[in-house]
Amino acid sequence: MKYADPPSFRRALEDRLKTHAKGDGAFVARNRKRVIFDRFLARLCAVAPGRWLLKGGFALDLRLAERARATKDIDLDWHDNADELLDTLLDAAVHDTGDYFTFTVERTGMPPDRLGGSHRFRIAGALAGREFDTFLLDVGQSGGPMGKVETITTPDLLAFAGIGAGNRTRPPLAEQVAEKLHAYTRTYDGGRPSTRTKDLVDLALIAQLFPLDANNLRHAIDATFTSRATHAQPTTLPPAPSQWSRPFRELADTVGIGSELTTGHQIAANMLNPVLDGRISSGTWQPHAQQWVTNRRVRCPEPSGQRPN
Repeated sequence: MKYADPPSFRRALEDRLKTHAKGDGAFVARNRKRVIFDRFLARLCAVAPGRWLLKGGFALDLRLAERARATKDIDLDWHDNADELLDTLLDAAVHDTGDYFTFTVERTGMPPDRLGGSHRFRIAGALAGREFDTFLLDVGQSGGPMGKVETITTPDLLAFAGIGAGNRTRPPLAEQVAEKLHAYTRTYDGGRPSTRTKDLVDLALIAQLFPLDANNLRHAIDATFTSRATHAQPTTLPPAPSQWSRPFRELADTVGIGSELTTGHQIAANMLNPVLDGRISSGTWQPHAQQWVTNRRVRCPEPSGQRPN
């Protein structure tokens, strides 16, 4: 730490965030979240290494960087005894990493649409005696051993103070896609369809940016739908309800994808439908071509015969 006391560090950090954002208040708020997420996760890494996995929007944020939509919470999978979760989070909150931040942890109620075995906490981070930011931490209890994981480096937002970026573990991209598909197609309490416009935005963005292996995606979808056991796998990506048009446009504009709901759905469907309906079982998704290429270099066309511009 290059700063002698918390107040001087806070002043420098606030100035850096504003300068980096170039007058964009939303970008300041986004990077404040990234800082507070990273500092709490650094503590959790120190007190509970190998016992949790980063999931959800922030895991995708670390993959997509500036193309990601803003996220206000953290999702984790907990791979240990549920009775130890709260004590572990409290231990993390008081762990000193030399960055002058302090944290408090408060358990809160879970919304009714969360899957069983989930826990929610409100995390508040303070710096120099004043609140810096808060976020919700949603933790799912994993029912099995931790599978294949990837290591990702967090944004290097505090290098100016001598605090380096950290490494976090997250699931492979295929698993993230499968979880987005599950949430998008799930029916919630009272027969309500999903209102999670963000899942379609994320699926469309992934389809435009990243290659995927068909076999890995097929296995990830099978495993996700089997373990969660809420509804059957779809054979095609269902169209989004028309009332999503406005929220989809607002989110899509922030991440730089086409703002039309039907276009976003078609982009995601181009990637998912050939796997869901069994037309392909191997091959690679080519994001720039918006097509699957099999090992024999045979492209699988969409049923419509068209690709979005």
